[in-house]
Amino acid sequence: MTRLPLRAAAVAAAGILTTTAAPSLAAGLSAATAPPPRCASSALALSWAPGGTARPGGVPDEQVTARVAVENVGSHSCTLRGYPGVTLKRSESVVSRERSRTHRQTRTQARTQTETLRDQLSVKPETVVLAPHKSARFTLTFLSSRAHEENVIDPREAVVTLPDTTGSHVLTWRWGPVLRQESATHPGNYVSPVRS
Repeated sequence: MTRLPLRAAAVAAAGILTTTAAPSLAAGLSAATAPPPRCASSALALSWAPGGTARPGGVPDEQVTARVAVENVGSHSCTLRGYPGVTLKRSESVVSRERSRTHRQTRTQARTQTETLRDQLSVKPETVVLAPHKSARFTLTFLSSRAHEENVIDPREAVVTLPDTTGSHVLTWRWGPVLRQESATHPGNYVSPVRS
C-alpha cells in the first residue's frame, strides 16, 4: 500500500520537472538555432567576380552576364535574402553656348542617364548566411550594344543596393554600352537574387 503513493509522488515530481524544464530548454534551442542578423551595408564589400560572359568594352548585339561578389568584411556572420537593386548610371556635364548680338553665354548643365535592372523572378531568393570573409554572388544579365545606337546607355557605374540594406555601393562599369530595357514588356536586363 505504501508503494502506490510513492510511485504517484514520483510521477507527479517528474511531471513538475518536465513542465518547468521544457520552456527553458526550448528557449535555449531557439537561441542556438536563430539565424544571424541581416547584413549591414557597411559590413559588405562588392567587386566584379569571374565567370560571366561580358567583356570589357562590350559584346555588341549579345545578351551577356556579369557576376558580382559580395564579401562580408565584418567580424560576425550575417544574412542576405532577395534581389539587389541595380541602376546603371552615366552623369556628364553638357556645355551649351549661346550667342546673341550683344554677348556670348556659356551654360553647363549636369545630365544623368540611368537604366534600372528588373528582378529575375524566375529564380527564387534563398537566405544566404555569410561568415566573416566569405562571399556570396549575384548575376547581372543585360543586352550589350554599341555606344551610338538609339536607346542605349553607356554607363560609367553600377549603383547597387543590397536587399534589406539602405546604403549603396558603386562599381565602376567596364562592360560597355547597354541597350535600354526599362519600358520593355519582357526586359532583357535583369538581376538575380543573391546566391551562396
